[in-house]
Amino acid sequence: MNKKSLIQISLIIILFFISFFFLKIFYKPNISQNESNKKTQVTNLQNQSKFKKDEEKQNLIKDIKYNSNYSGGKNFEILADFGETSYEDPDLMFLTNVKGKIIFQDKEDIFLTSKYADFNTRTFETTFIENVKVLRKDEVITGNNLYLVFELDENELKKDPKKEQNLIRMSQNVEFKKSGHNLKADIIEIDLITKNSKIYMYNEKQKVIVKSKVK
Repeated sequence: MNKKSLIQISLIIILFFISFFFLKIFYKPNISQNESNKKTQVTNLQNQSKFKKDEEKQNLIKDIKYNSNYSGGKNFEILADFGETSYEDPDLMFLTNVKGKIIFQDKEDIFLTSKYADFNTRTFETTFIENVKVLRKDEVITGNNLYLVFELDENELKKDPKKEQNLIRMSQNVEFKKSGHNLKADIIEIDLITKNSKIYMYNEKQKVIVKSKVK
């Protein structure tokens, strides 16, 4: 092997070792830094998740109870096992396992139950949702959705003069049972002033289904 070839081989070996040490020194810390960044990101996500869960727990209220009196001697009471306030609307509360009661001085009281409800803590406007049931004397009304509103104050009426008041409206899979009669309809409304009921279908061409039991 001549001297020139030996020098070339030596240079190649030296370059190899230089490259090896260069990669070891400069690239390893970068890998460690990337791993550290990943660990930091995971920790941050875990902390955010924990904070969100803690915040949700703080937002959940147990054993809800509200009561309000209205003109004509009406009194409304609503209870729930749990309530969660809305982030978008501070007056709105989402209730679970709900019971309601409307007390009248001169008529039969009305009892309401449902799985969930959207409840306005300021106006007491309530939408009962899922497994909704209404009891009044010998009447039983069931459905998926019930809207309840009492009389509104002047500010609410100024916003919307045509807004409904003093009304119960049951809708979706509605069934009405009373002393030997069974009715199925789209909507049942109860006027909280006259206490009269109105039963009808969305489509006027369709008829309310009525079944009577002959004694």
